[in-house]
Amino acid sequence: MKQFILFLLLFSSYWSVSQITEGTWKGDLSAMGTTQKVFFKVERNNSTYKVSLQAESNPSLDFWCDSVYISDSSFFFGLSKLGIAYEGIHSKDSLLGVFKQNGFELDLAMSLGEFVQEKLKRPQTPIGEIDYYTEEILIKNKKDSLTLSGTLTLPSQSGAFPVVVLVSGSGPQNRDSEIFGHKLFAVIADHLAKQGIGSFRYDERGVGKSTGEYRGADLSDLYTDLESVIEVIGKRKEVNKLGILGHSEGGILAPKFASNNKKLIDFVIMMGAPGMPITEMMHLQREAIYKDQGLSNELILEQKQLFSSIDSVVIAYEGDQKSLKLKKVLMDFSEQKGLSETEEKTLVSAQFDLLDGAWYKSFVSVVPENYLSKVRCSVLAVGGGKDVQVPTDPNMKEIRSALGKSRSRLFSRRTLRFATFGELNHLFQPSNTGMPDEYQKIETTISRDVLFCLSDFINSL
Repeated sequence: MKQFILFLLLFSSYWSVSQITEGTWKGDLSAMGTTQKVFFKVERNNSTYKVSLQAESNPSLDFWCDSVYISDSSFFFGLSKLGIAYEGIHSKDSLLGVFKQNGFELDLAMSLGEFVQEKLKRPQTPIGEIDYYTEEILIKNKKDSLTLSGTLTLPSQSGAFPVVVLVSGSGPQNRDSEIFGHKLFAVIADHLAKQGIGSFRYDERGVGKSTGEYRGADLSDLYTDLESVIEVIGKRKEVNKLGILGHSEGGILAPKFASNNKKLIDFVIMMGAPGMPITEMMHLQREAIYKDQGLSNELILEQKQLFSSIDSVVIAYEGDQKSLKLKKVLMDFSEQKGLSETEEKTLVSAQFDLLDGAWYKSFVSVVPENYLSKVRCSVLAVGGGKDVQVPTDPNMKEIRSALGKSRSRLFSRRTLRFATFGELNHLFQPSNTGMPDEYQKIETTISRDVLFCLSDFINSL
């Protein structure tokens, strides 16, 4: 980032003066081992500009910027709904700036070009006519005054079936849990319907057809969304057994809800879900990704110590006291590294908003044993042997241990099943390394073996 700032300072006086050309601007955004094409579409009406953000991974969603500023040499595009900003300097055929989202900053250079979505092969995505019943449902979250939109999928319009509510992982996701063209939940819903099982999947708050704001929401807010969904779906006459399937972060919400509502939930499925304290799990995740990126053991240890200090403050303190202590941790780290005043400000501004936010506190405070030990219903826990985001072996061990502490008078009727698929990644795709940069390249959305593992478990209850 220091080199980029210097580049701006050195070359801004030579940057040509012009207005930004209308059309589609494209660039490659690289982070955490992945590269994603980003597109900004610029439209102009007299002196007024409209700018929309498009991501190649989900071209069906068009995000319009709510804050746009363009001068003769600089620009600012803001999308507060997603916590995104892109700002820098421009010429007739280039944009050179910094892309910011939720406290992270990445250099992004863009040039004019057509929005040409790469034709990704996704053979499992349901297409054409379907032989099962679907229904669009709107669900009110009265507590937060928002409406969730989702799809109920049933084997047929008449009859009663086991029905599972699908809860997606972290970040704003639509009802299909779509990432890099993979529609994980659409594929799962399609498979379950063909095996005599119903499902309900929904756009998260502020995404797709759901109202409200995702930005600023923490796990307790997302829990109330799930609570509202269960209240409606659980009363449907078509439901004879009710379960929750949670993937990744959704694997926190699903068993936690079941532990608090023992009479409502018949079964839980945890896919790539945490079993160990989140603070410990994130150390393992960062270590795996940092090693893949070639960082030295010394730098990896340094980052572990930094985040240990950060997490201790975030968990222990509230409000202004937390903010002050968090800034001190980041400033002390900057001083130890010998960073200049400018570099220190860059580090603090890049990290502070995310780390000081409500979601981060709610996330790193999670200790799964606290709710897993209280789950009384049947549980299936599924993991991928090459999952680097939620490493399977240590997390599955903790899930098994915590569920074993749970006691139930109906224990004889309760099923606990654990399945690990050695060659699969966090999205349950067959993979080589398990790293996030493979997700888009792999054609398979989810292993067929996992799909039948899910349906066989539900039908066996």
